[in-house]
Amino acid sequence: MSPITTEDRARGGLLGLAAGDALGATVEFCAPEKIAATYGRHTDIIGGGAFRWRPGQGTDDSDMTAAVARAYADGYTLRDVGDHFLSWYRGRPRDIGGTTAFALSELAATGDPMKSGQVALRQIGQGSAAGNGSLMRALPTALARNTPAVRRREAAEISAITHADARCVQACVAYVEVAALLLDGREPADAVAAALDGLELDNDAVRQALQIDPNLPVEQLSTGGYVADSLADAVWAILQPQSLEEVLVDLVNRGDDADTTGAIAGGLLGVRDGAAAIPERWLTTLEYRDEFEKLADQLLTIRSGEDPH
Repeated sequence: MSPITTEDRARGGLLGLAAGDALGATVEFCAPEKIAATYGRHTDIIGGGAFRWRPGQGTDDSDMTAAVARAYADGYTLRDVGDHFLSWYRGRPRDIGGTTAFALSELAATGDPMKSGQVALRQIGQGSAAGNGSLMRALPTALARNTPAVRRREAAEISAITHADARCVQACVAYVEVAALLLDGREPADAVAAALDGLELDNDAVRQALQIDPNLPVEQLSTGGYVADSLADAVWAILQPQSLEEVLVDLVNRGDDADTTGAIAGGLLGVRDGAAAIPERWLTTLEYRDEFEKLADQLLTIRSGEDPH
């Protein structure tokens, strides 16, 4: 078996995210019992779901990932990221998380991406502000930045545009670090261990997510919207011996926040296994396929020529 190239890993990350998003969108908000009764085992990208998606259409997970990736392709400033978020927000997306909506309304009013997430955090409160809405879009930073200090800083500041809670910020930093190490060809267990050793994580929930037991049965995973659970699910996913397809199908059949769980896990699985591991029947449906392939190549070009400022 030939080695997986960095290019295939980068494309696999964005396409795996889009595939997990689209696969999970059909069964978002469903309980596993309902999924089983309706589909038997949900394995194909068929659209529908609570928001009546077209097959392969991106939800907010893919849309906001595209926004971050486009900002990097444009030259990256935090304001650029915020502007891309606002362009999407002003299009009145059908699916948007409460914290994201509150923060982007603030950003639209003030134009300050360094304060919008903090305002949302104060208004919503710590108990309700640790959703997975920034983790779902964190992957492009790993593809665009080779210098650890740079990617950690940018992962944190991009999260904080909407999700400034420390759990969200640190989860994004950890996720990006694991993804970057996978992109460099590190084995999954090694990548997770290196992230744990190399990051200054003072949040117990995020540390525990990185330390999830890979032997847990999928039925014991929580696929709700809590950011630490979503990070744990993605780490669990890359530590499984099964294929990308098998692991993603297992996860999205847990239902609940299935599209975002699928996107977050699909991103890491795609970097782990490369785009060639994604079933062609999924790829042919993805509306973001062409753009994500192009953006992945652009981000790698940026990564290879990065100024380690």
